[in-house]
Amino acid sequence: MSHELRTPLNAVIGFSEVLQDRLFGDLNEKQAEYVADIHTSGRHLLTLINDILDLSKIEAGRMGPQVAPFALSDVVQNSVALLRERATRQGIALGFDVDPSIGFIEADERMIKQVLFNLLSNALKFTGQGGHVDVTARGHADGVLVSVHDDGVGIAEADQARIFEEFQQVGTAHLQEGTGLGLAISRRFIELHGGTLRVDSEPGNGSTFTFTLPRTQDSAVVPDPDGALQPAVTRTKRPAAAPLP
Repeated sequence: MSHELRTPLNAVIGFSEVLQDRLFGDLNEKQAEYVADIHTSGRHLLTLINDILDLSKIEAGRMGPQVAPFALSDVVQNSVALLRERATRQGIALGFDVDPSIGFIEADERMIKQVLFNLLSNALKFTGQGGHVDVTARGHADGVLVSVHDDGVGIAEADQARIFEEFQQVGTAHLQEGTGLGLAISRRFIELHGGTLRVDSEPGNGSTFTFTLPRTQDSAVVPDPDGALQPAVTRTKRPAAAPLP
């Protein structure tokens, strides 16, 4: 199913990019506008498909973290770099501060990158020009604590639980591009590591999304679809370095 959905959509996105690059001739203003709409809509639909497929695999118990050690500071820095241009275009200051003593943690690097990308994208989406979005990471008990803070519109207390449900958008979120799945998947990814994801917010005073992770996955357990606790990790070994000649 994944292949059948993604292959034709990637063709739509790819050919729209060819047209945008004017590889086969120039476009008039209206044609360029329509091609941009096709490209944007294709990207949005691909994100939705990927999110639904991820969610379905989690709910079927077929997705567990592929665990390997990595430097948390590198992942935070790379995630911020991916969104730096968007923040600059919107006139938003984007920063990060990672305690260097955290060093390496054991987790699924791809999942943690996606969580950070989702949280940062949401923060930028609801922060106005001249605002600030910051990522901080600190050691916490036997794990780490990562927070994404913005000074945007904030979230009413009555909506704070609902935003982590599938296909839920609150406030002005329905006016913004999004699938309504990013936060639901982010929470599932963190819970698969034995961590938690929560929000602290107040309308008009911004939001802080905070997740905790154990430093290692040796003792992390998560609920399976039947409610029992089970280990949910697959340990991935880093490839050995090639011997020096």
